[in-house]
Amino acid sequence: MLKITLLFTFFLTPFVSLGQMTYVVLDGENNPNEPSVVIGPSGSISSLVAASNINNLYYYDKAKWFKIMSTSPLGVYGDPVLHYSDSVLFFAHLSKTPDKEYGDWFDRIVVQKIHSISPWDETSYSIGYNNGKMQDKPWLSSDNHSQKFNGNVYVTWTEFDQYDSNDPEHKSRIRFSKYTPQKDSFSNAITISDSTGNCTDGDSTLEGATTAIGSYGEVYAVWAGHDKIWFDKSLDGGISWGVDQVIANQINGWDMDMPNINRANGMPFIQHDKEKGIIYVCWADEQNGNADIWLIHSRDQGKTWSDRIRVNQDTTKSHQYFPNMVIDELTGIVYIAYYDFRSSPSNSFYNVYVNSYTLNGEIFEYKITKQPIALPGKDIFYGDYLDLDVQKATLAVVYTSYNLNNQSSIEMAYSKPFTKYMNQSNNTHKNTLGIQYNNQKAKLICNTVHPYELTAKIIVTDPKAKAKQVFKFTDTYTDSEVNIDRVLGDITLSETEYISKICYKMKNMATGKSKTRKYKLSY
Repeated sequence: MLKITLLFTFFLTPFVSLGQMTYVVLDGENNPNEPSVVIGPSGSISSLVAASNINNLYYYDKAKWFKIMSTSPLGVYGDPVLHYSDSVLFFAHLSKTPDKEYGDWFDRIVVQKIHSISPWDETSYSIGYNNGKMQDKPWLSSDNHSQKFNGNVYVTWTEFDQYDSNDPEHKSRIRFSKYTPQKDSFSNAITISDSTGNCTDGDSTLEGATTAIGSYGEVYAVWAGHDKIWFDKSLDGGISWGVDQVIANQINGWDMDMPNINRANGMPFIQHDKEKGIIYVCWADEQNGNADIWLIHSRDQGKTWSDRIRVNQDTTKSHQYFPNMVIDELTGIVYIAYYDFRSSPSNSFYNVYVNSYTLNGEIFEYKITKQPIALPGKDIFYGDYLDLDVQKATLAVVYTSYNLNNQSSIEMAYSKPFTKYMNQSNNTHKNTLGIQYNNQKAKLICNTVHPYELTAKIIVTDPKAKAKQVFKFTDTYTDSEVNIDRVLGDITLSETEYISKICYKMKNMATGKSKTRKYKLSY
């Protein structure tokens, strides 16, 4: 039996948001998630490239967005990461090794050097093959400024002896390889973590390794595991590494059990200000009893670190997670993007925020999304990250969204010049409706920022019995209280029933304006 709960969320939260942002839905087919985005060194909109975990790349040409499926002789499967090393575009992802079964085909990391997106032309590099072991979750960085290591591209990832194993003999570790343009190849993989983790893909697994490049070509790495944030560095272009250093405790670990989402994380990201010689590390954890975004920095190559700084500035007990971070090399300003649930006390709806941080301690919040997005629930995989990039006053943020058609989509918001609009408020709050699936129970949820009057009709179809049921709901809310989740009713479905159609009319009681929407859902 499948039970459906209907609830409403109300909020009216002051914020600083972006005006003049351009919004585009890059993909809404085949349930994409885990997007990546990169802006070319020119900072132009035409240099924007994005990717998703369904092997698609998205590019901008002649004022239009296009989609192309990436291919590789080593296979393409999820965890996409895009990165420009100067003007050369690199694309890292999981392998789908031909003639192997699911699970077994994740036997290496693949990095592609993209010569042309359309027509598709690339060179694929096989990295980290270690017979019988799984290679997972890569990330890229490059040295484009030091005299000795200029042009090097670095990739870090997690190696599992056996993925999802509870056997204490099976371990996880952080691996590393580097590309040198002189050889046009990646080096043999080495292990840079001194300790190991388990293989359960949880808090005690070593995971989420990212790197940043110092002023003189130092390679700085961070990762999570055992409820800690780890740091290490190499001074010789990644050939040798130091002793792992714990730079922060990660309360309740990186694998965050959050409401209404299949899985969430607080994995760390690292950036470096090469002009000032400052390292920044961000992550999420539950030190205050709910998930928050944290930032620390070091001025002495990671020897000592600042106290943790809470990035999100809300005063609620709602969650924030999925942090990602970039630094504007022209200004030294750090930008951190994340999912934010301050407007939903049940943590059912999120907005994407980007916060800026400067060394004088100033933090500004910018609400990126035009309206809140409903999570799909724990029964639907929703990916492990969002992404952002900043180049020469151009900001781009990509994130996963979810709609009433029971499908995810990849959306992007971008602006140039970003700094011109960062202190403007667009106040584009709209009412939204979504469906969540938790533990084989579904709920229809509605989020509004205004007092409202609603009528909704849900049609439930049983294709096996060739029968339909119609459920009608009405609700009016005129109170001034905000940030409330209202449960309107329940629907219970059998194993052969599904919601086939949703119709609703929402009237804004403040303006008198109404909107009507109809959705057909596939089985």
